Amino acid sequence: MDKNTARSWNQLIRNCRGWLYRRLPLWNGKWYRKKLAGYERRWGLEQGGLTKEGFFRILQNHIIATVQTGDFYELVVGDGLVGSLGSWLEQMEGWKVEAWEHRPIPRRNIRQHRPSTLLHAGRLTDWSRQEVAIHPAGITTRGAREASGVCRAIGEGLIRPALVGIWNPSRRPVWYRRMRRRGYRLELVWHRMEFYRVKLP
Repeated sequence: MDKNTARSWNQLIRNCRGWLYRRLPLWNGKWYRKKLAGYERRWGLEQGGLTKEGFFRILQNHIIATVQTGDFYELVVGDGLVGSLGSWLEQMEGWKVEAWEHRPIPRRNIRQHRPSTLLHAGRLTDWSRQEVAIHPAGITTRGAREASGVCRAIGEGLIRPALVGIWNPSRRPVWYRRMRRRGYRLELVWHRMEFYRVKLP
């Protein structure tokens, strides 16, 4: 067996294992980490998602293309470049990106990197205090307090984004359980960011 054939067989086996991992029951944290490994291999992400460009192409083809364009919110956006989905969406027609960052240094960095982004100082955790109706098409958050606020707002019917990305550095199943109860399903995982899509009725 030559090297190319062996590589193809190994990849096929890894893809099959990824498919099985995604279907594991959620019994404990160890099983959930296996489940995450399955979502990290979905749609060729393990090979095609090595770069941010490759990841965004996969996300665009399989998820974003099915989402109606609109407002996209980045909570705890950081410098606006590393791990940012908004920096890509701003280049696409139909998307309007807003960012929240409560830390002074990252806030200064995003102003330098993305001067056209509408930037809010502070946190967005209590959606009930918004003075206008908010219907974001998508949200990503890198803060636990913000993620809890998003889950709470979805549960209270204040928002219903089609796509939600939650950074989960601990790789525990807390967000998976919360989002599933609110009618969302995990679609893929990239650099510990879990992407959920609302289940269609």
